[in-house]
Amino acid sequence: MNFHRVLSCRKTLIFFFWLIVWQLAALLIDNSILMAGPWEVIQAFFHLMPEKSFWLSIAHSFGKISAGFLLAFFGGILIGWLAFLHPVFGEFLAPVISFMKSVPVASFVILALIWMGSGRLSSLITFLVVFPVIYVNTIAGLKSTDKELLEMTQVFSIKGWRKGRCLYWPALLPYLNSSCKTALGMSWKSGIAAEVIGVPEGTIGEQLYLSKIYLNTAELFAWTLVIILVSAGFERLFLIIFNRVGKKKPVFFGRKEGILQAQAKENFPPFTLSIHHLSKHFGTLEIFNRRDFSFSSEKPWCIMAASGFGKTTLFRILLGLEKAEEGEILISDDFCDKDGISANALKEHRISANSLKELRISANPLKELRISAVFQENRLCETLSPVDNLLLAVPELNRQSAEQELSLLLPAECLNRPVSTLSGGMKRRAALVRAVCFSGTILLMDEPFTGLDEDTKQEAARYILSRRRGRLFIFSSHQEEEGRLLGAEILRL
Repeated sequence: MNFHRVLSCRKTLIFFFWLIVWQLAALLIDNSILMAGPWEVIQAFFHLMPEKSFWLSIAHSFGKISAGFLLAFFGGILIGWLAFLHPVFGEFLAPVISFMKSVPVASFVILALIWMGSGRLSSLITFLVVFPVIYVNTIAGLKSTDKELLEMTQVFSIKGWRKGRCLYWPALLPYLNSSCKTALGMSWKSGIAAEVIGVPEGTIGEQLYLSKIYLNTAELFAWTLVIILVSAGFERLFLIIFNRVGKKKPVFFGRKEGILQAQAKENFPPFTLSIHHLSKHFGTLEIFNRRDFSFSSEKPWCIMAASGFGKTTLFRILLGLEKAEEGEILISDDFCDKDGISANALKEHRISANSLKELRISANPLKELRISAVFQENRLCETLSPVDNLLLAVPELNRQSAEQELSLLLPAECLNRPVSTLSGGMKRRAALVRAVCFSGTILLMDEPFTGLDEDTKQEAARYILSRRRGRLFIFSSHQEEEGRLLGAEILRL
């Protein structure tokens, strides 16, 4: 006998135990008005079933309560999303949400009866009870989105529905799932309670009220059983649909044919990236104090330093993920005019969050200077496959091209598996391919060979060099061998 069968048998025994306790209590009390037994309730239930009013009452209550719940569910997600994007809007809503959470249902019911009568009472009360639960959990779920993945989307210019579907939605899903389990039960309790007080015609609440008036306890229990069954059925159906739709993985198809082949023939002209008087502190910890750097795109650069000496900080400043207290960035030589192009923020002697992205090439003012990166962490969407992670960052590719590119470093059988099922080395190679395929002018890699064995390192190094295309390539490492492997000029901080 397996575990699930044992568990099922135990639950069945527990159910019959409490059924027997209920029957014994009814026999001891021996008063059907005070306590109807299980058999009397079952008889009353089957007595009600053939009546047309029985099914109409269920249909009316189900329609009104489910409508209130669905309106609160979708409204809570939408308004919660807006409050997350615009915190000031959330602050204005805070008193309303607190009011909805704290005012008793009975008070709402009485006010609603005065204002609008009993026709749509259960829908309104269900909405008022469910909305705050969904709203609060929506904001909490959105705030729990991985900050490192959000930085990744900033670097790779991932916006709109792709960002929402692949980052925010997976973070939000567990919160919504948990809140729905609570809110579904609350919706039926509050909705039926509103019907009992307002007594709208042709509803379950009206039938409960009439059972109380006529002291028909068996029928009262039978209608209670109906509420439990309908509520449980609605909850199960909704959660099945929600989980199937919510957990469905997005698939990216890409748009262009042969983009990688076209890129392979395009090489950037030589240029130099100069950083002057860079200063960066974290509290009292000094990372850079008016440091100067100069990187030519004619050769790779390897930055070496012990941990904590600023390798990652320098990359984060170049990527626009960290602000420096002082400094300026210039692009010069063949890539632009003689005097170089500086960001608007350099007039204030500061490096702005998007300083490099604001640079324009004088020969073509519409062309943006883009930066690609491999972070210290892989920063892949764990629920997506390596192919979908690549297409998420490089939507210009088509699916076939993405698979071909990834197959240069990864086994074919893992290309369409969720990243969460891959080893650390496989994830690292997927992150390398993503950075190389992104059409950036500058390629930054923070310890790119982390988690790779020697043979895989050499394979990855050949791949990176074959796809560099004259881009400025700067990477960090703790090992001189990795610098030599990529033929890099070594810069020690």
